[in-house]
Amino acid sequence: MIEKGVLSHSKMFFHMPSEFSKKALFYLIYSGTFHCTNEYLVERDNWNSYLFMYVKKGRMKIQYDQKEYIATENSFVFLNCFKPHLYQAEEDTIFDWFHFSGNASNDYFEFLYSNHGCVYSIYRNFVITDCMSSILDMAERDILDEDEASIMIHKILYELKQLSNHAEGTHINSIRSAIKYLESNYQDQISLIDLANRANLSPFHFSRVFKKHMNCSPYQYLISYRINNSKKLLHNTNLSVQEIAYASGFNSVPHFIKIFKQHTNVSPKKFRDLQF
Repeated sequence: MIEKGVLSHSKMFFHMPSEFSKKALFYLIYSGTFHCTNEYLVERDNWNSYLFMYVKKGRMKIQYDQKEYIATENSFVFLNCFKPHLYQAEEDTIFDWFHFSGNASNDYFEFLYSNHGCVYSIYRNFVITDCMSSILDMAERDILDEDEASIMIHKILYELKQLSNHAEGTHINSIRSAIKYLESNYQDQISLIDLANRANLSPFHFSRVFKKHMNCSPYQYLISYRINNSKKLLHNTNLSVQEIAYASGFNSVPHFIKIFKQHTNVSPKKFRDLQF
C-alpha cells in the first residue's frame, strides 16, 4: 500500500523540473496511476500545484470552492490545489493523474472553472486521453521530454477550453429558453424553480449562469421586464394604475408603486404625465 486506500499495483512517478521549464513551460511534478478502494481520501488546504485526474473506472467525489462535484467513468478533473480541496473515491476507482504548474496555469484554471466548474465529461475525447497516456509513459520510463510534455499539457488545456465553450453555448440556449418563458408569462407568479426547470438546470446553477450572462439575477430581470411593460401601458393606454399593476404581474398596487419608484425615481402617475 502506498497510502490508505491505494492498492499495491498502483504507480507513482516523480520529476524534478529544470529551471528553464519553470520559467518557460508547463511542467510536470508528480504523476501516476492509482487503483483505489473507497478508503482513498485526500484533503488539503494547500498543495503548490495544479492537478489533472482522468477517471478511467469508478466514482470520485470532488469538493472545491465550497461546492461538490462527482466525477464518474470517462470524467476529467482539473483542480487548483493552491486552494482548499478534497477528492475521495466513493467505490473501487482507477484514475490517471499528475500534478503540474507553469506561468499560465492559474489563468487557464480561472477561465475554465468560471465557465464549467472543475469536472468534465471526456467520453470519446481521444486527444486528452492520449496526452495523459503519453505523459505518464514518459514519466514511467524516466525519459521525460519537458518541451513535449508542456505541449501536451497545453493541448489538454485547449481541449478543456473547447469543451467549456460548448457547454457555454448550451447554457446560453438554456438561458434564452428561460427568458422566453419569462417574457411570455411575466403577468403570472414565476418562481426561480419554474425558470430553472425551463433551462434544465438546478436552481443554484441556473442562478449562477443567468447572472454571469445577463449581469443581473433572474428576479431582477423579471422586475425590470415588468417595469418596462408598465411604462409602455402608462404611456400608451388609459388604463388605471391599478389595472396596469396587475397587468404587469404585480400582486398589489402599493407594491407596484414602491418598485416603480425604486427603478424610475418617480411615481407611475408622474411618469404618465412626463412628455417625451
